[in-house]
Amino acid sequence: MNPNERELVQRILKGDSAAFQDFYNTHKKALIRACWYFLGNDGEVEDMVQETFIKALRNLEKFRYECSLGTWLNHIAVNLCRDHLEKKKRTLPFSVDFFSTHPSREQASPYPQEALQMLREEIKNLEGKEKELITLREIKGLSYEAIANKLKMPVGSVTSGLFRARQKLIEKVREKLPKGWEETSL
Repeated sequence: MNPNERELVQRILKGDSAAFQDFYNTHKKALIRACWYFLGNDGEVEDMVQETFIKALRNLEKFRYECSLGTWLNHIAVNLCRDHLEKKKRTLPFSVDFFSTHPSREQASPYPQEALQMLREEIKNLEGKEKELITLREIKGLSYEAIANKLKMPVGSVTSGLFRARQKLIEKVREKLPKGWEETSL
């Protein structure tokens, strides 16, 4: 625990607006990054950052100095973002994934069977972290956080690793599909 943080908290609790401005300016960018990871929407990110500071101010006198202020703020922000996403999910009358898994009336399957078979083969051909990430996320259905905990790596690394692995799979399957398959499979 940084002794300057303890002093800063005390100054804020006494109503020192300059201390709060310092607190805000020091931690705002990190909170924007944390919220952006979850929400990806500028308006929602701004709201969550503001909510984080409001909640932190309301609970500042309960701060136990067991971690840094930045870590504490990050936990508040992450929890607020998760709560926000849960509320959003509950307000939808159906899953947002509904349309991605249901073919149109004219289409017997959402994807051509040969493409799905090629994808399965390419997943088997993946190696190392890419195979592990794809297996844990796409086959076992683990969350990004659960994968990060299991593999002892940052969530950001899980996200970028999955993106790269998926891109690699897409390219491998596209290379094997005959030209013009998109038009004939619709």
